Amino acid sequence: MIAETIALVSAANAAISQVKQLAAHGKDIASMGRQLSTIMEAEETLKAQGETKKKSLFRKAMGKSADDMQEFLELEKLKEARKEIESHFRLYGRPGLWNDWIKYEAEARVRKKQEAEERERARAAIISGLQWTLAVIFFVGVLIWLLYFASNNRGVLSWL
Repeated sequence: MIAETIALVSAANAAISQVKQLAAHGKDIASMGRQLSTIMEAEETLKAQGETKKKSLFRKAMGKSADDMQEFLELEKLKEARKEIESHFRLYGRPGLWNDWIKYEAEARVRKKQEAEERERARAAIISGLQWTLAVIFFVGVLIWLLYFASNNRGVLSWL
C-alpha cells in the first residue's frame, strides 16, 4: 500500500514539474492534459485510499498505523504543489487559465462519478442476471430430478 502511495506521489511530482514548465512557456490546458490528469488522479486516489481505510473494519479493530501519517504528508505535498501550479498558471499562463482548469477538473470529477455509477449499475445487472439464471437452472434441475424420481419409483406415487 505504501509502495502504491509512493508511486502515485512520484508520478504526480513529475507531472507537477512538467506543468510548471509548460505554464512558464505559456502553454494552454490542452497541452498539459496528460500531466494535469495524472495530478488529479493521484490526488483523488490518495483521498479514496484514505476514505477506504477510515471505513475499514479491520483498521478500526486494530487501530491506526504509521502509513496514515505518510498519506497525510503526501496529500499536504500535493496541496502545496497545487498552490504552486495555481501561482504558475496565474503568473505565466494566459488570462483565465486557472479558472479553465478548475472548470475542467469539476467536469472530469462529474464524468468519473457518472462512469463509476454506470459501471456499478452494469455490475448489478450482471449479478442479477446470474442470480436469475442460477435460480432457473436450479428449479429446472429439481423439476427434472422429481420427474426422474417419480418415473423410477412408480410405487411411491401410486396413491395419486
